[in-house]
This record gives sequence, C-alpha cells and structure tokens, in this order.
Amino acid sequence: MNLNPNLLALIVAALWGLAPIFEKMSLHTMNPTFILSIRFFMIAALLVPFFITTNQVMFLPELNFKNILIILIPGLLAVIGIFIYFNALAGSTASKIVPLTAVYPLFTCFYAYIFLKEDFSTEKVIGTILIVAGVFILNYKDYFQN
Repeated sequence: MNLNPNLLALIVAALWGLAPIFEKMSLHTMNPTFILSIRFFMIAALLVPFFITTNQVMFLPELNFKNILIILIPGLLAVIGIFIYFNALAGSTASKIVPLTAVYPLFTCFYAYIFLKEDFSTEKVIGTILIVAGVFILNYKDYFQN
C-alpha cells in the first residue's frame, strides 16, 4: 500500500474503535476464552491462503531461532493482553475499558526509550500527560466514588 501512513493509522483507529462494540456484544453470550480461541483459529484460517498465494512461503528459510522469538514474543504478549482485555470488558462498559487500554502509548514510549534508545522529546512528554489527563477525565467518577 502506498497510502499516507497517517491516513492508514486513522483507518486502523476507526476499525479498532468499532471492534470493541462487537467484542462486548459477543461477551453477552460467550466467555472470553472461547471467543479468543475461535477468533484466532478463524484469523489463521483466513491468513493461510493469503500466505500461500502471495509467495510468503519463500521467506520460510529466514526463520531462525532469533526471528521466531521476535515474532513469537509480541504474539504471546498480544494474546495475553487480549485475554485480560476481554475479561475487563466483560466486567465493565466498553466506553470505560477501551480508553483505559488506550494508554498503551505511554508504555510504548517508555519501552522504546529503554530498548530502542528512541528519544523522549518534549512532544512525547506533553502527549503522555494529555493521554493520562484524558483517561482520568473519562473515568474520574470511578476514582472518587465511595
């Protein structure tokens, strides 16, 4: 795709903003483990034909132990995170849980600074403060209710 990366990111945000609506609806009748199992099975089933027809098979020889770990670790982190997210979503409203999980850029900035030696600019500090403030504003009643 040769589209503007910022436009692509906004499309992703719109898709990811819609997903919790269906996730919450599915949690009314099914448990998180079942939903996640079916979801990942179906995604794998959809990706296999794409993998084969787009010649991705030719990259299989590049799969050494290090590359497998680099692929596997974020996959495992995502599965664990999604499992915990579904349990949180099952116990509260989508409009509360989704903004709380949306603070992950705070962690990404911190981890990128430590592991990737990325800079921690003034803009990132201000953006981080705004993220925290936004989540607090959306959920402030939860912090002060007795």
